[in-house]
Amino acid sequence: MIMVFSIGIVFLLHHLGRFFLGEKATVFLLLLTTVDPFIAGQSTLVSPDVLVLFFWLLGLWAVVKNKNYLLIFAGLCLACMSMRGMMLVVVLFLFNLVWIYLNDRMEWKSTALVKRVLPYVPAGLLGLAFLAGHYEHTGWIGYHEDSSWAPAFEKVDFKGFVKNVAVLGWRMLDFGRVFLWLVLGFVVLRWRRSWQLDAKGKALIALLLICSVILLPSLLMHAHLLAHRYLLPLILVLNFIFIYLIFSQKTPYSASRYLFAIVFIGMFTGNFWVYPRKISQGWDSTLGHLSYFPLRREMIQFIDQQAIPLETIGTAFPENVIIRYLDLSDRADGFGSQAEGAFEYVLYSNVMNDFSDESIDALDSNFKIVKRFDRLGVCLILYKKKPGK
Repeated sequence: MIMVFSIGIVFLLHHLGRFFLGEKATVFLLLLTTVDPFIAGQSTLVSPDVLVLFFWLLGLWAVVKNKNYLLIFAGLCLACMSMRGMMLVVVLFLFNLVWIYLNDRMEWKSTALVKRVLPYVPAGLLGLAFLAGHYEHTGWIGYHEDSSWAPAFEKVDFKGFVKNVAVLGWRMLDFGRVFLWLVLGFVVLRWRRSWQLDAKGKALIALLLICSVILLPSLLMHAHLLAHRYLLPLILVLNFIFIYLIFSQKTPYSASRYLFAIVFIGMFTGNFWVYPRKISQGWDSTLGHLSYFPLRREMIQFIDQQAIPLETIGTAFPENVIIRYLDLSDRADGFGSQAEGAFEYVLYSNVMNDFSDESIDALDSNFKIVKRFDRLGVCLILYKKKPGK
């Protein structure tokens, strides 16, 4: 099912690209999307963020083509998905107002503007009804103190806010996106005086600002919400703006192709960036994680051959569950949770961000390697406790 929505995203990007950028530039937009680590990584997983992105793009298409029934449908689907989906409905609404202002000043001043608000009423009512009903039945919205994800919603102080701003900057440069910013900065400095932004260009920049204003505050004011996938709408609009500026303006076409090639290659290589093992990274937002799955099969096969019971092996997310939930198999056994006790064996991978620095040091000091598998920067290691440790 995720593949269906991924194909739908490509379909919508093609139509939105032709509308905002033109036929030729849309080809480059689609090429960039195929290697964009954030989008490509999420598209290979059973990720709700793929659905959110699809319905948001559908809503954007409905806005620019003035298709109210389609807009109602997209808004309702977003409101059903998550609180972030509800926030993206607000993004659509504000962008709709900007779109009217840029393209039809007469409608902006007339009662016809009210009709543009009506398609958002069903999604707004649905969102409010869900939140009110949820609070009535549970007494909480979003999270509660005893929930497993409560630490992610911990409010930060000023120091924590500054740290989050730095992390956000890192996320926006991560996995090869630094090349996009460098090229974009060069293009702005080199050819900015020859640009003449039309309504579509101004609309794209406005959309980026609206997304930032609506989405970023909640991410910056909480402790652990700056996952790469939460930034998908922002980075996708940024991709649109990048292609718009280097292909739809007066940037020489020969230079545009070379500049695009730099960004394309840089972002492709970003799928294989691997940080030192004490630095966590967003593996779900890069194609690099694909190497983990064949390594996992090899490791489980080795463990079975050695007749080591899985419950004697401690590990971390995503492996610390009954194995059938990951394999969709009939196996009822599973690894233990490394954080919940001492184990004779520990299964470690650099895709597991839940191993603390202290846990990694303990593995190096108190355990020996029984078996190790490596592929394209991903490792999977089975440790056994040393005698007397």
